[in-house]
Amino acid sequence: MKFISKISVVLILFILLVAGCNKAETAESVETLNAQAVQDIISSNKGKVVLVNFWATWCPPCRAEIPELVELRKQFPEDELVMIGVSVDADISAVDSFLKNGADFNYPVYFAAEDVGSYFRIKSIPRTMLYDPQGKRVFDKEGSYPGAMFSNYITKLLKDR
Repeated sequence: MKFISKISVVLILFILLVAGCNKAETAESVETLNAQAVQDIISSNKGKVVLVNFWATWCPPCRAEIPELVELRKQFPEDELVMIGVSVDADISAVDSFLKNGADFNYPVYFAAEDVGSYFRIKSIPRTMLYDPQGKRVFDKEGSYPGAMFSNYITKLLKDR
């Protein structure tokens, strides 16, 4: 009977270990955001400038823009600037692989649910939107832009708040 109890305890511990590992792997996966969740991020950060960058792992201009955005993130404290990247890749696994293979972001990156493209009318990427501290969209452009341009614009928006 003691032997069966020991086996039961070992089996239970093994199951808990496996369950814990599966949760850890899932936690590392990129979170999917629908259009409402993106809007919620924007509206819940009133008083700050919000930058939303739509991109994809397969897009060379998007990938070239990432270091500029990383440097931009370093220039402003989080209580002044909120930045998110929203991948419009066809599959979340591409984003997971990109992040696990050394992509270095210092801002949150999400995967776009199916409704994001139509809601934000995304026709070309990269596409960056800036929202002023009141939550109004003040910049919405397709194409890659230098971080210095965003830095100047954000500084002006923060000064005017």
